[in-house]
Amino acid sequence: MIRSLRLAGRRLAQARGFALAAILALGLGLGGTTAIFSVVNAVLIRPLPFPAPDRLVSLSHSLVVGRVIAVDQTDASLLFYRRHHRAFLHLGGYQITAAALASGRGMDAERLPAGRVTSDVFPALGVSPLLGRTFADADDRPGAAPVALIGERLWARKYARDPGLLNSRVQIDGVAHEVVGIMPERAQFPHSDTQLWLPLRLDPAATDSATFDYQAVGRLRDGVSMGAAAADLQRLLPLLPDAFPGRLTRAAIEQTQMRASVRPLAEVMIGDIGRVLWPVLAAAGLVLAIACANVGNLFLVRAEGRRQAIAVQRALGAARRVMFLEFLSEGLIVAAAGGALGVAMAAAAVQALRSLGSAIDIPRLGEVGIDATVLGAAGILSVGAALFVSGVPALRSAGGSMASVLAAANRSATAGRERHRARNALVISQVALALVVLVSSGLMARTVWRLRSVQPGFDAASALTFRLALPPATYPGSDDSVRFFARAVDEIAAVPGVRAAGAASKLPLDDQGRTDTAVFVEDRPLPPGSLPGIHPVVYVTPGYLGAAGIPLIAGRSFTRPDPPRVLLEVIVSRALADRYWRDQPAVGRRIRILSNGPWYTVVGVAGNVRDTALDRREDEMIYCPLLPARDDPRWEPRDLAFVVRTAGDPGGATAAIREVLGRLDPSLPMYRVRPLADLLAHASARRSFTFVLMACAAGVALLLGAIGVYGVMAYAVTLRSREIGIRLALGAQPAEVRLMVARSGLAVAAMAIALGLAGALGVTRFLTGLLVEVSPTDPAVFLLSAVFLLLVAAAAGWVPARRAARVHPAHALRAD
Repeated sequence: MIRSLRLAGRRLAQARGFALAAILALGLGLGGTTAIFSVVNAVLIRPLPFPAPDRLVSLSHSLVVGRVIAVDQTDASLLFYRRHHRAFLHLGGYQITAAALASGRGMDAERLPAGRVTSDVFPALGVSPLLGRTFADADDRPGAAPVALIGERLWARKYARDPGLLNSRVQIDGVAHEVVGIMPERAQFPHSDTQLWLPLRLDPAATDSATFDYQAVGRLRDGVSMGAAAADLQRLLPLLPDAFPGRLTRAAIEQTQMRASVRPLAEVMIGDIGRVLWPVLAAAGLVLAIACANVGNLFLVRAEGRRQAIAVQRALGAARRVMFLEFLSEGLIVAAAGGALGVAMAAAAVQALRSLGSAIDIPRLGEVGIDATVLGAAGILSVGAALFVSGVPALRSAGGSMASVLAAANRSATAGRERHRARNALVISQVALALVVLVSSGLMARTVWRLRSVQPGFDAASALTFRLALPPATYPGSDDSVRFFARAVDEIAAVPGVRAAGAASKLPLDDQGRTDTAVFVEDRPLPPGSLPGIHPVVYVTPGYLGAAGIPLIAGRSFTRPDPPRVLLEVIVSRALADRYWRDQPAVGRRIRILSNGPWYTVVGVAGNVRDTALDRREDEMIYCPLLPARDDPRWEPRDLAFVVRTAGDPGGATAAIREVLGRLDPSLPMYRVRPLADLLAHASARRSFTFVLMACAAGVALLLGAIGVYGVMAYAVTLRSREIGIRLALGAQPAEVRLMVARSGLAVAAMAIALGLAGALGVTRFLTGLLVEVSPTDPAVFLLSAVFLLLVAAAAGWVPARRAARVHPAHALRAD
């Protein structure tokens, strides 16, 4: 083997062009596949970084309210399950939030992703602190001393890993908290960017059994399945209204068919990103297969040139095993070099992907890297590629008798039609696979185009957004919060270059701040036993609709009364107005939000907005004025998103806005500062990301396919040069020769396209979840892809065809 490797190295050194082409082709295929596999491995395959992650589950509920919806926990259900469950070693609750961390110098406050967790969460996860302790049961009680946990990454970045931080005090949301523990890097919960944790304090004396604002995580006992755990919670669910009387009654549980649900925690933390990554990995795998076929063809051509030499070696007694080792050695060297190049390409691609993490919202992206598992996969793929590219020519060369091989070397290549079959088969597979990738890329392109042509219902141009959160310590009453937000909006609106300003609890296409509430309509009484509609409610300041570019179709916007007083008014979207008052005026109607709430008068109808996603229908929205909690106890105004519409570049107003807010309260950090257009781009980011990667794969596949067609045609012309010379000598015209050669190439391409179309029909159905208003068998995409690939193949074969027509008869005959 060592002798074979040395000999193969010398041969490849003498054929540098061949070696470089083969290494580059395999490097492209292996690099793309390795890069995408590294993401799939970190996000979907690698278990969560906790002990026995398969025992960690998430607890939720399902309801039937016209359709099946998933809801989380209420404070009452969380308290009740924690007291009476039998299926879990630990069961804890948490909320995803954010908090302002300061070092006591006012303007250096930093808004950070945070988690509010009960004392059982970290024991359930199996994570111990690096220093100090986690939360104790006493920390969960209302009125307990303020404490906090700091993540290792934040500890290193902000405090230079100073052990003196433990038991010291830091300012969080304007309140001094004692740091009782430093959590390790693997404490990535609820999100991988969470580096600050506060106690989640639930008051048993003040619960709301119908507000599903909390999430729960549990560790199953040994021998307890998820089904058994769900049955344990379902046993407790009917008892919940007796323990915590409120709006969630036994009748409501039965009416909504409420059921407890238990599923793996990994599903909650990862989400549906798998439907993006698996198709992309499949596309990268197809490109690798095309690259292997391309290099296999190069090895076949190289083997044809050595066919007579190999026959002589066999005639002199060389064993087939020795001949196979010679081919395998060349394949191993090329594959090893291609694998090394591919790993280098993959490392660069992974860095680029990690830099795009926030834009494409891939969970656990910080864990993506070229680790031992990825290197092992790259090594296995390289060995497989080596066996393929060297095995095909080795088997071809080992076949046939020595006499026939030696005789064929002295005959014209016109009799060697069998020698073309393997090369043609490889080219057909290349082009067919390239068509599958091209069709998939075309379907994603149409989806991205459809998403970009969707009208979101708001004007994203020339608008800046940011959020402000008011700490309870500084703004203890909701009156204070409402006054601050109203003053902030007025002063920002007065900044030069600002055309309009407003604030809302939630922005379109943004998950933060979403509130879905039961709505009762005065002139549409509910039949006995039926349930009210559930609609999203957004709390806004006067001027928000104009600042966000949401048109007013009928009625008027909110006004600020003078003197200030509570106005029970709402604005509804046209979709909601059509639902309840189709072909009738909605202005003047009255609705009630919650069964025990006051009646609100509809004063305006706004245009429809795609509130949750661009690929979903317009939401039936309700816009409520920003009111103090004493007048509207459903929601306390503390964290609002601002929309500022400017006359020019929205980023140019950021400094002036910061100056205004610094005068109002220098301790409040602006966070999530971005143009409103970013929300629109983010809504289609995953599909755009999928399209870009598939387009890159399609481009590489087309290039490799074209090279394959060109190589086979060029080699065929070389082998048929004597035949072509005779044809020309007998009077054939150059145009006829060109047509003859091009026709053979097009025949191969046509067979490949037919095979590729059949393969694409079976493969593209797996893209259904990513497509928007596009059929996975869209005839236009299939037809255009086939025509485009045929043109590429024709262009690739045209150069050899022209060269064939220029063969001089005398030169071709003299070669014999």
